[in-house]
Amino acid sequence: MKLFKKPIFVSISPNAQADDVWLALKLIFCPWRWKEGKCVGKFEKMLEDYLDDNVKIPPSPPLQKGGGGDLDFKKGKGVVLFESGRTALYAILQALGVSRGDEVLVQAFTCTAAVNPILWVGAKPVYVDVIDGEYNMSPDDLRKKITPRCRAIIMQYTFGFPAQIDKILGIAKQNNLFVIEDCAHSLGAEYNNQKLGTFGDAAIFSFGRSKVISAVFGGAAFSKNPELARKIREIQQKWQYPSCRWILQQLFHPIYLAIAKPLYNFLNIGKIMIILGKKLGLISVMVYSVEKSGGKPPFGPAKMPNALACLGINQAKKLEKFNEHRREVVGVYKQKLISLLERGDVKIPPNPPLQKGGGKSDNLQKEGGSIFLNFPIQVKNFGIRWKLIGEAKKRGIFLESWPAKDKKVVGPDNVNLEKLYYQESSCPNAERAAQTSINLPTSPNTSVRDAERVIGFLKEYFINK
Repeated sequence: MKLFKKPIFVSISPNAQADDVWLALKLIFCPWRWKEGKCVGKFEKMLEDYLDDNVKIPPSPPLQKGGGGDLDFKKGKGVVLFESGRTALYAILQALGVSRGDEVLVQAFTCTAAVNPILWVGAKPVYVDVIDGEYNMSPDDLRKKITPRCRAIIMQYTFGFPAQIDKILGIAKQNNLFVIEDCAHSLGAEYNNQKLGTFGDAAIFSFGRSKVISAVFGGAAFSKNPELARKIREIQQKWQYPSCRWILQQLFHPIYLAIAKPLYNFLNIGKIMIILGKKLGLISVMVYSVEKSGGKPPFGPAKMPNALACLGINQAKKLEKFNEHRREVVGVYKQKLISLLERGDVKIPPNPPLQKGGGKSDNLQKEGGSIFLNFPIQVKNFGIRWKLIGEAKKRGIFLESWPAKDKKVVGPDNVNLEKLYYQESSCPNAERAAQTSINLPTSPNTSVRDAERVIGFLKEYFINK
């Protein structure tokens, strides 16, 4: 019976573990540590050292487009923390001088967090299609969409899959464009034994509740170019910390969800708790309604507060273990979904080519550097997707579709695509993926046994339909 089964989630507090919950509880009773403290500097240094690992850093000219060169970013204090990933992108665009009348190339099949900061600086997003059957930017369509007004490319690594980096960097260089890497899904992923986030002029990382590691909210801007890093930090220093009430909301989130999640299937008590928690302002929402039309959320732009940096540090210590677990779960999916692949019921992303140079992990190298924030499958049409997700819910398995369940190429649900400048039919591959893709869970709280339960449901659904 669903009533007594463990609920399986894709993105409802997927990373929080007992030590994270206890840390949040301790921090709630230390309000003097909420805004300022040592954790911000420690978290920046931890991320900077992690990104520095195995990256060759010979001298290079200061600020150049089409890739950030190979400057010693340690001297430039290249990581700057913000209260969210979208604020980090906003700061990067300002630091690069992107402004009114400019255009920024961004892929369709994305979320408002990657699009809205373009609007906030007065520029216009130009949407690039994804590769058919995949989830990252198409270099061929990118070439077609470049105009004289384009200033930058946002190179997204959807679900932690490396994009076609060499081709996109080459196109950027030919057209004198900045490259911003969107690593919101990909902390720890690699390409040719080099960390994603270290190829372009700048990169953003997100530490939201459903990302690779979670501080509930939070983001980072990174550049290995000291001049650009300095500009980003100067912008950050002009902003304040979020309010104490907002910080308390974030600290309460893992505690509240630790109670609500186990009760989710039990008479819907957990579900009701989460809905009421958001309505009463006990916990925050991931995306505010104003953002669905291009507006700014009520809490930013702001620096990352010390309390959330403390949560981020605790999660960052578990990053390699988390990502290895994700790859293990994906190995189970790939092995046990073969019968459905052969029948043509589902499609999975193609295996990436083996990368040069090997990596620290055989699994990482074998998977082409991917870390699999989620594992996407595609079904034949939107009707099947809708029905399948509904049937899974009845069994306590809460599968999701990203970026939105309402078929839009920019998520979340109910986004006003017209105000975000998306033209229907301009990115057909992305539109197809937005209608047919389903995310399977890979998070640290998804056990191999949970994955096998998901596989069992999928087989039952397709074979008995």
